[in-house]
Amino acid sequence: MTIGNGLRRVCALGVVSLGGLLAACSGGNPFEEQPVPVCPAAYLPKDTAKLVQFNGSGKDLTDVVVEAEFTGYLGDCGYDLDDKVLDVIISPIITAELGPAAQARTAQFQYFVALRDPNGTFVQKSVFDVTMPFADNLNMARFRDEQVTLSVPLSDVWTGPDYEIYLGFQLSADQVEYNRRFGTE
Repeated sequence: MTIGNGLRRVCALGVVSLGGLLAACSGGNPFEEQPVPVCPAAYLPKDTAKLVQFNGSGKDLTDVVVEAEFTGYLGDCGYDLDDKVLDVIISPIITAELGPAAQARTAQFQYFVALRDPNGTFVQKSVFDVTMPFADNLNMARFRDEQVTLSVPLSDVWTGPDYEIYLGFQLSADQVEYNRRFGTE
């Protein structure tokens, strides 16, 4: 049975007519909400939450092609209690601005969504390509990607909240160093 976090379990009409009998047999009320673990926490690490793309080898402000940053995300999770699977559903929100060196009205980059287990090991990571269009008269744009789903089998569904979700740009070592050197807000 799959139960989404925060969603109530719904009983079929046939079960409703047998409610009194089932309550007597099970010793409890079959219409009570079944507890479900909460969703894992999500994080946007500062080192990968911002992207600055330069043209060529330049690192001057006039060499910036695009600057982008995560401005949030929408997300939820669900647990398949029978199969012991955690499904994480997340939709990143990215804001970007074309720089002086931009030659096109689109920006291309990658971002990742990763899942870390309670032992600190990354058990899943997916990388996604983005082509972000900009209107002819605007150098800023906002992008919300489709929902990304990560599924991970669990030995015990109650360990689900101990997992962690990480979002960030897929950056080169130079780009990570740039973020660390010049800081991100």
